[in-house]
Amino acid sequence: MNRMDRLTAILLLLQAGKRTAAEIAQRFEVSRRTIQRDIDALCEMGIPIGAELGVAGGYSLPADYSLPPLALTLHEALLLRLALSSLSQLGETPFKQERELLLAKVQTLLPRRERENLDQFAQAVSLDVPSRSYPTPFLDQLLESARARRWVAVTYRSEQGVSEQTLLPLHVRNETGLWYCEAYSFERDATRVYRVDRFLDVRVAPSAPRLERPIGAIVHVHPSFPEVCLQLTARGVLRLERDPHLGPRIVRDKDGGGGISVRLRPEEYDWLVRVLLDLGVDAKVLAPEGLRGRVQQAVEEIARHYAE
Repeated sequence: MNRMDRLTAILLLLQAGKRTAAEIAQRFEVSRRTIQRDIDALCEMGIPIGAELGVAGGYSLPADYSLPPLALTLHEALLLRLALSSLSQLGETPFKQERELLLAKVQTLLPRRERENLDQFAQAVSLDVPSRSYPTPFLDQLLESARARRWVAVTYRSEQGVSEQTLLPLHVRNETGLWYCEAYSFERDATRVYRVDRFLDVRVAPSAPRLERPIGAIVHVHPSFPEVCLQLTARGVLRLERDPHLGPRIVRDKDGGGGISVRLRPEEYDWLVRVLLDLGVDAKVLAPEGLRGRVQQAVEEIARHYAE
């Protein structure tokens, strides 16, 4: 990072709150003396940086001070354009109109002489994001409810049927092109994950339910859960390493095969059975016995289905 970029970054850092010279030096991996010279340079430019001595001291900006609009560097503009273009590949995204407007603004924030370079960069690199055609009409509403911690009354369609629930949305995420909402269900008295495209109706709840205890997050892996042990062939390792949840847990053997040992929440077994069926003979459940039985049962049901 050159000095001008560092001076700008220091200003942005100070806008977020007071910082000591040691904190700033550690952030930018330079000496405290260098930071002191940078602060002096900013003051000479007319930036009203205040300095306080003592244990609680540090550098700060006035509360009403704001930076003028900053031009983006070529690489910064490229990163923004990649991120926004990747969002555009999703079938549904929150705040669609704002996304398109921001993409147009990126062009104007870049110096004119660099815009052609940005187009050349954008043609040379891309991010492949899975695109799904499922409609998610309540995505923005769920996201806003998660931000405001607002209860909603919903109609939801799952594999078990259609249900009416009162939810407190906590977090919205996209995974493999599908949108999910982690929410606390008052009726189930548990935090669960819901597919956003399966909501049939979402409306503001008439009143906030009274809770007897704090809402807990979903814990997928914990030492108290049963240990799941999987054996993988070399081909199974190559296929499963792409899985965002199980791939990082693979322990490889010298021959290319491998295994997984994880203490998984039993409620995840339905998902794990589907993963194992997809792997076929390239994976084998060593433990627990109950999971082995569920895989065997699923295989027998598929065999009966095709025997009819």
